[in-house]
Amino acid sequence: MPPPPLDVRALAAAVVGPVAKVEPVQGFAGNQTFRLHTSRGVYYLKSGATVEAEARACALAWSVGVPAPEVLAVEPSYLICAEVPGSPSEAFTVFEAAGRGFRKLHSLHGEGSWAARLQRMIERLDVLAGIVPDDLARRLREVMPPFIDTVAEVEPVLLHGDLHPRHLYAVGNELTGVIDWGDAMYGDPLFDVARFSMAGEAATEAFLAGYDLRRTPELDRTLSFYRVLWSLMALHAEHEAGGDWFAAHVQRMTRELAA
Repeated sequence: MPPPPLDVRALAAAVVGPVAKVEPVQGFAGNQTFRLHTSRGVYYLKSGATVEAEARACALAWSVGVPAPEVLAVEPSYLICAEVPGSPSEAFTVFEAAGRGFRKLHSLHGEGSWAARLQRMIERLDVLAGIVPDDLARRLREVMPPFIDTVAEVEPVLLHGDLHPRHLYAVGNELTGVIDWGDAMYGDPLFDVARFSMAGEAATEAFLAGYDLRRTPELDRTLSFYRVLWSLMALHAEHEAGGDWFAAHVQRMTRELAA
């Protein structure tokens, strides 16, 4: 049975005062997000299964100097946060600043087996029958486990999980916030780097410069494998949430494995 609808205005009013306008914000199928206009400014209310973990990730990010949304209230089913100043940036100086910040973020260690998390996605490929073509599923089962074995000893660190330029906010060339921590998890820091590398070569070079990570053929190979695994993770999440945004993930996995 789906949860009852949230009384967004009432929940928000208790935290930020009367709400003049509520706007739905398009996002992941498993969440609901609303933009709240008040006399005190703009805020966001987000509901979903991972909001408590998202709030913890934001607090941890701030603890190492990575600007994240300021969470004003969090309950098991929703959080309320302040609007991040600025807007999404394509400035390479911002990408470099993000690289410096994420090097600090990736100093925060957590528990669990990263390799086991990745392996479960391969073991559960059957649930994606009809979405992932049979030949691609066979290729994933052949290629991914040997790669996952190579990262079995990785000590998990805090990851954003969906790091790309649209989630980097800036005013001018100053990074003012990294938004949308709903996919935060603990794993290999190169998983975040791989997700960001989907923004293209120039953006990746700027991020790596800030992160102080040298480009090598081995790194490029690892990032490629992680782009495949990120796409598979996103595909599982979309399917479980009842969404239908599948084609882009299937195409990326096919393209990476062909290369």
